[in-house]
Amino acid sequence: MLRASLLSLLALGVVAQVPAKPASKTKAKAEQKVATPPVLARVGGQTITEDDFQSAFRLLGQQEQMQVLMIQGGKDEFVKRMAESKLLAVKAQRLGLDKTPAYIQGLNRAKDDLLAHEFLTKESDRLQKQLVLAEGAVKAYYDKHPERFKQPELVSVRHILVTVKQAEGQPGFSDEEAKARVAKVQEELKAGAKFEDLAKKYSDDPGSKDNGGLYADADPAGWVPEFGAAARKQPLGQVGEPVKTQYGYHLMKVEDRKPGRQLPFEEAKAQAEKGAQQERQMEVWNGLMDGLRKEIPFELVKPAAPKAAAAEAPMPAAAPKEGAN
Repeated sequence: MLRASLLSLLALGVVAQVPAKPASKTKAKAEQKVATPPVLARVGGQTITEDDFQSAFRLLGQQEQMQVLMIQGGKDEFVKRMAESKLLAVKAQRLGLDKTPAYIQGLNRAKDDLLAHEFLTKESDRLQKQLVLAEGAVKAYYDKHPERFKQPELVSVRHILVTVKQAEGQPGFSDEEAKARVAKVQEELKAGAKFEDLAKKYSDDPGSKDNGGLYADADPAGWVPEFGAAARKQPLGQVGEPVKTQYGYHLMKVEDRKPGRQLPFEEAKAQAEKGAQQERQMEVWNGLMDGLRKEIPFELVKPAAPKAAAAEAPMPAAAPKEGAN
């Protein structure tokens, strides 16, 4: 959680807030004496103020902050959520749930997280400067990780799926019905019908039927083995024999194959920059943690494994010696 908080803070930089218009010094001093934060909600005799909103806003991730700021009514909706949370909290307090061990333990955990967040916010500017990539860092990352910039073989395939139901009551056809339906499609293909038109009419694959059965430039390694193998081997431009998979029967037409290749730097630059930035974020995080561990005692303790029960049965009591009373 803390690592995610750091990365979110670093990506965001300074906590976003709506800028206020500059005021004159005289007016600012006057307001300073009498200004109280505006009340945004009242719940059970308690208030939620603008300061409360800003405090909660700072704890949001970057994407959530953008939603609150950019979407019409976003702040009002967020304040409503805060008020509803307060409503639940007041009810829980009246029931005495703030005295339970689980609540107290969770409260202590939340205090740690809030304090950690405050520290990361305080250090944000310094950490941001450390995050700046050095000149040539992106190219160095690309050269260091060539395996991450290999494009696999890509295949474009059109297919028509006729599902076979796995059990009674499930959708699909019986095996015999599916074979008959496939044969009907094959007859229409021989009669001159277009494959993509028949896919729209007969295919049971919702992910491709509206697109004429097409999966374009896909990695066959991501498909079920039988389908992937046919995509790699079937002659281009021909409708092959039906392929049986766990989903049913497929009529396939392979339209294109692109061999695997190493992406050149210019083509992979955006991906390499993202990878280099993530790597730098981890370096900054680890450097921060290493520095703190030198300053503050730190130890991860692995609990000892419970002792195994004795394999042998307990020894019986000694028998009395012969002649003893």
